[in-house]
Amino acid sequence: MSTKSADLIAKQTKKAQQLLVSSSRHSYDPGLDIDWDAPLEEGKWFLPEKRCTLYGTKTWDTLTQEQKLLLTREEMASSIALGVWTEHVLLQLVSRYVYDKSVGSPQVQFALTEMADEVRHMIMFANVVERIGSEIYPTPWKIRESGRMLKTAAPVAALWALLLLTEEIFDKVQREVAADETVQPLVRTMSRIHVVEEARHISFARTELERFVPKLNKVQLSSLRMMLALSIQTFAGEFFNPLMYRRAGLPDSVRKEAMANPHARETFGWAAKRITDYYRSIGIIGGASERIWRKAGFIQDAA
Repeated sequence: MSTKSADLIAKQTKKAQQLLVSSSRHSYDPGLDIDWDAPLEEGKWFLPEKRCTLYGTKTWDTLTQEQKLLLTREEMASSIALGVWTEHVLLQLVSRYVYDKSVGSPQVQFALTEMADEVRHMIMFANVVERIGSEIYPTPWKIRESGRMLKTAAPVAALWALLLLTEEIFDKVQREVAADETVQPLVRTMSRIHVVEEARHISFARTELERFVPKLNKVQLSSLRMMLALSIQTFAGEFFNPLMYRRAGLPDSVRKEAMANPHARETFGWAAKRITDYYRSIGIIGGASERIWRKAGFIQDAA
């Protein structure tokens, strides 16, 4: 083993030890730490108003306040469905990651802790959707089938990269939600819990990528870049789930208006800025893949 590889493993081991300590001190049980009996507050959003996909459009200006609030509720519920899909994939990824390793290692122990966190998050998300008066959104066929292949067959490095991508984007949005007093307290509490625990998962995933990515050859790196770019292209469409507009009582035509909305595109770039900067720094955005990220709206700075 090279000195550099040994140093990276030592760094990862230290990080896992630190994260285990943090987990023991700063973890939540949503069943106990959320007041599920508290009533929803009248007139409060379920997402910050400016993050609604129709915000700033002509249609938005014609909606009543009740319709606007309802749409943010459905957009929140729809985004949670994507979050649950991510957690499903993560559980199988982490199970694959620990399978051949010693349960005595800090890395494995933190990975198992992460799995426990994700199980609680999935149940929390489902309960929040029910409590806000919406219904669970089915995972779109394209996302479900792509996930079935990825979680089973993709290289572990690719899965860490994909899951870090989704976690970073949701983390950016949820940090804003948690701090926004115009948003329903229940949604803010859910977001705060998720942010605290996902911060550890993000940190661990970054140490994994810093070990894996330098070992990739040109073909593997190119494949990883394209897989991430095509995944984000698919996700971009799913953020405009047609079912959420129907459940909000709006015509199908508003989806096209939302997809063309510059405010929505601006939100994509804002939410992805941290992860796209990071991926560029470690070389997994570049070349043809970067053009796909730009077309999808997740990179908006000057080319």
